[in-house]
Amino acid sequence: MVEPSAKKTIGILREQKSKWERRCALTPKEVSALTPELRVLVQPSPSRCYNDEEFVEAGAEIQEDMSPCDVIFGVKEVPIANLLAGKTYFFFSHTIKAQEYNMGLLDAMLEKKIRMVDYECIREAHSTGSGEAGRLVAFGRYAGIAGAFDFFRGVGEYLLSRPERLQTPFIFLGSSYMYEDYEAMKQALASVARGVSRGLPKLFSPLVFGVTGTGRVSQGILEVLQQLPHVMVEPD
Repeated sequence: MVEPSAKKTIGILREQKSKWERRCALTPKEVSALTPELRVLVQPSPSRCYNDEEFVEAGAEIQEDMSPCDVIFGVKEVPIANLLAGKTYFFFSHTIKAQEYNMGLLDAMLEKKIRMVDYECIREAHSTGSGEAGRLVAFGRYAGIAGAFDFFRGVGEYLLSRPERLQTPFIFLGSSYMYEDYEAMKQALASVARGVSRGLPKLFSPLVFGVTGTGRVSQGILEVLQQLPHVMVEPD
């Protein structure tokens, strides 16, 4: 074990981009694996999916000030006013495609001499079959599950807003952020499935959904679709 005075320090930020954001860059379990060798500072947060006490139990310190940190981790973009000069940051900066709305963030990081490690750019050392090295940090199964829920919610809103005012079971499905966990989502989906089994408006029956790709996101989407009354068909 490294002596406390010799330990490098990493920080975990409180997410501030969206009021709905509950994610964090590292979990208490991951922190507990790091604390024997590293000092971990965690900004307090009342909305994070893990509470502050869980991080303390994992060996972290709850602290607002991130200035002692050698490396700072977040999920989404860090507000420009909060950037600390000369630090190394890990987060999704959404600048790699020259997104216009974030060019100010990129300019600020350059001005403050910040080393930016964008998750979007962390790739495997070897190439995939397409010749491009695969991303190591990317959307996965739960992104597909959440996206499918939000899409179904949108389908319900769309059909209800049409001139025919079509009422469907999808209108009773909440957006993904409204559920505590996946078990609660599955219970809501089971209720929608019962409604679908009683029939949908003839004008839009059957509803046909296409899922592209075979990756983790598409598998999450299929996992949701298969919990509704369905028939799988080949693309052709």
